Amino acid sequence: MKGPIAIVGAGQAGTLLSVFLARRGHEVVLYEGRPDLRTTEVVAGRSINLALATRGIVPLVDVGLIDRVDAITIPMRGRMVHAADGSEPTLQPYGSRPHEVIHSISRADLNGLLLDAAEATGRVRVEFSAELKGVDLDRSELSFADGRTAPFGTLFGADGAGSRVRAALVDHGTCRAITDRLDHGYKELTVPPAAGGGHRLDPNALHVWPRGGFMLIALANPGGDFTATLFAPWATFDGLADVANVRRFFAAEFADFAALVPDVADQFLANPTGSLATMRATGWSHEGRVALVGDAAHAIVPFHGQGMNLAMESVRALDRNLRDHPDDPATAFAAYEAERKPDAEAIADMALDNYVEMRAGVVDADHVARRGLALDLERRHPAHLSPRYNMVMFSTMPYAEARDRAAAQHEILCRGVADPTLDLDALVADLPPLPELDPLARPDALSLA
Repeated sequence: MKGPIAIVGAGQAGTLLSVFLARRGHEVVLYEGRPDLRTTEVVAGRSINLALATRGIVPLVDVGLIDRVDAITIPMRGRMVHAADGSEPTLQPYGSRPHEVIHSISRADLNGLLLDAAEATGRVRVEFSAELKGVDLDRSELSFADGRTAPFGTLFGADGAGSRVRAALVDHGTCRAITDRLDHGYKELTVPPAAGGGHRLDPNALHVWPRGGFMLIALANPGGDFTATLFAPWATFDGLADVANVRRFFAAEFADFAALVPDVADQFLANPTGSLATMRATGWSHEGRVALVGDAAHAIVPFHGQGMNLAMESVRALDRNLRDHPDDPATAFAAYEAERKPDAEAIADMALDNYVEMRAGVVDADHVARRGLALDLERRHPAHLSPRYNMVMFSTMPYAEARDRAAAQHEILCRGVADPTLDLDALVADLPPLPELDPLARPDALSLA
């Protein structure tokens, strides 16, 4: 790759990519439009706590950061479902093995750790408050909002779903991008710690209040608080414009939650309402000089907890393809897109499906029966069957393969629920064996507690 090497965007994808590149001896400049979050208070209401799963853990193992990440995560062993009738919440385990948990982690905490790691390489220079204004592909030059310009030899766009680097590729005719906006938005809230500093809810579960057309979720933070997020149609948010209506809404739909958050109405009205969209792009690179990564290449909705995991797995795939073609970045970039685009499309679709499951399916009797049957069959036939959720969250199987396998398994599970006399063991034994895990994804390598 030609220098100087520039990465625009210092989120999880950009900072992790800078660590991978520095490890291979490259000097990198990382440009970030916002101030340094390690020294500046993060604006509330936009974070959506992250769910770190196997696909995101493996790259962190690869670059030697997993032990540091362990200290800022909280393991979640399943969904704690809060029913509308106010009955005792019930835990729906994610898996049947001890290591099959996902990890709640603060976006800011993880980002800060990755920035520290990037700077510690001695090969990454980070420029904050460097808001990108445009990219001149012909002159290989970046321009910034403050009037500065900077040359690049190789440019990586890790600047999110609204990527200006991608916009330059679109304007040039290299890239085609389609954004599908969901007619639902989100609002972030905070559950305060208990008086003694502990958690007011079970910290080792993802709490979900499914209400059919909308839902509330909450993930624990190490400080005793929870980050909660309401996902709902825009029409619902439009009807919650004053304190009285917000209080009535939460009292009617989420009474146990409202009892934990006395200032829920004040938080609700003060915090912004975020939008949700899926962005699908074709043509992630240009002439071996520019490539997109993370949300700039494949933005998805957050309902499978895979946006960050997808991005970090893609960064590792990009690094591998660059190592496979060290003198031909154009070929490396093309191979990277060919490998990752089908998987990005698959998880984009599965994330949308999972929204329906979380807000309605988790309390549907047939869904619960299929899920229980899937876990039982997995215990009996671990080499041939794994529930879709587990293939996505606890393996490194290509997302597209997980989707296709899940479709075949779904037919078996539906038949099994409908006919308890069916010989399911014979049907499952006929399924192709599950692929082997990436060596870094084996339970002994995943040191997160």
